[in-house]
Amino acid sequence: KKNKIGEYLERMFKRWEVSYKKTLTFILSSKKKSLLVVASAVIIFVIAMSQFGKIQFEFMPFSDEGEIELTLELPQGYDIEETENVTKIIEKRLSEYGVIQHIVTELGKTSEINTGTNLSRMTVSMIPKEDREIASDVFASIITGDLSDIPGADIKVAAVSGMGGGGGKPVDFYLTGHDTEKLENYKNILFEALSKREGFMNLDTSSREGKPEITIIPDRKKLNDAGLTIYDLAVTMRSDVEGMVMTQYKESGNEYDIRVVLKDDAVKSYEDVKNISIASAAGIYPVSHFAEVRYTTGYNKVLHYDKVKSIEFTADIMPGFAQGELMNIVDEEVEKLDLPFGYKKILAGSSEEMQSANKAMAKAFITAIILTYMLLAAILEKVSQPFLILFTVPLSLIGVVAAFLITGKNMNFISMMAIVMLIGLVVNNAILILDYANQLKAKGMSMREALIEACPVKLKPILMSNIAALLGMLPMAMGIGSAGAEMRQPMGIVSIGGLATATLLTLFVIPSMENLTTRSKKKKEIKETVYEA
Repeated sequence: KKNKIGEYLERMFKRWEVSYKKTLTFILSSKKKSLLVVASAVIIFVIAMSQFGKIQFEFMPFSDEGEIELTLELPQGYDIEETENVTKIIEKRLSEYGVIQHIVTELGKTSEINTGTNLSRMTVSMIPKEDREIASDVFASIITGDLSDIPGADIKVAAVSGMGGGGGKPVDFYLTGHDTEKLENYKNILFEALSKREGFMNLDTSSREGKPEITIIPDRKKLNDAGLTIYDLAVTMRSDVEGMVMTQYKESGNEYDIRVVLKDDAVKSYEDVKNISIASAAGIYPVSHFAEVRYTTGYNKVLHYDKVKSIEFTADIMPGFAQGELMNIVDEEVEKLDLPFGYKKILAGSSEEMQSANKAMAKAFITAIILTYMLLAAILEKVSQPFLILFTVPLSLIGVVAAFLITGKNMNFISMMAIVMLIGLVVNNAILILDYANQLKAKGMSMREALIEACPVKLKPILMSNIAALLGMLPMAMGIGSAGAEMRQPMGIVSIGGLATATLLTLFVIPSMENLTTRSKKKKEIKETVYEA
């Protein structure tokens, strides 16, 4: 015996079936009406795709791990004690925040390749996510502003994401070329341009000015006139400044190098270096006679990417911006540089992974379409009808775009996987309708009659299965849960948006398309001849 709730739901579904059947009968009464329904769906799809560009892309969603990384860089020449003093000031300020659990500090480096007495790095751990009201990325931007008044300190603060592509920066690329000076010039122009654009936080490059040095540029003509070579000049300079091992002193079986070098006070200034004596057949002259001696600045380090000199650009993303949005800005500014042949931009780290993931997901999407078509063609034993069923895929994309625009979330690798999964979910509605319609047609009904009969019969199972799926994915889309909620949410948003529109539009568009593509067959009159015995 049915209870009141069951009877109410049964009456509700019956009313829906009756209304649906009347609407469908009206749509399928003529091919013009069916064409109007299909054309409306196509227009809606075109409008949705025109809004697709408003959706921002990122490689992986940000995951609040409650950890912040802070790097400190002081000017060249600071010793480890001075760096420690500034670090302690920062530690004291950070300890005043109530959401800080503990701080781990490393002096002398900011990464495995960036080392020096003027560098330090801090790892700041926050209290558990459920015990605080502020996200780690928002807190990182607050810290950046609060520490900006420390003189001479270049401080970069970034929240650590558990899904940030191996711990690298979300914006990461190389500027490569053969000439170091030209590369530095392009770097300065690009860095200044990106600094003026919104969205970039902790913008940095791998290029650093080295310590001041004295560079000697030989005059080949004067050296040749004096009977000297560049090698002779280099050996003399090295022996005077660094000294040369002339012999060894042996005692008790041990050997000790004897290095001959000028006294320290003989070459303690720029003028002393210019006046180092160089002996030649023409006489003794200062080094400034045979070469240009000038002050220059060296390079802290030189990176090579694929055997080519390169400068790495990295940046974090300000809250409210997306990775794809900033990479588009980078492309715009690099294009303005009009780089000559041999100079180019190469993506790296998370930026490169995002590009690779987009290509991989595009291949997976096409492969899923092909495999689904092959399976449907084998099951239905028809070649054209599976195309109609696959038309539900673009119908689902309408809901995907709408869901992202409504929620304001970014498209990422997780949501792209969910779109591929949608292909196998949204075709089920069309399969239920067309498979039953084919059975009715085989019993003698016309396709129009079969559709009018099959669609209302399958309305209840279609709605029940899809409503159950939508409600089951709702907690995922709402981001309920503290562990990994950021990763599950895009999948729930895509599934709900795609299933909702695909379910609604499939009920009218697929029958209309089948009605348009099915040719009406004229009934043949069967004449019987009666033979009398």
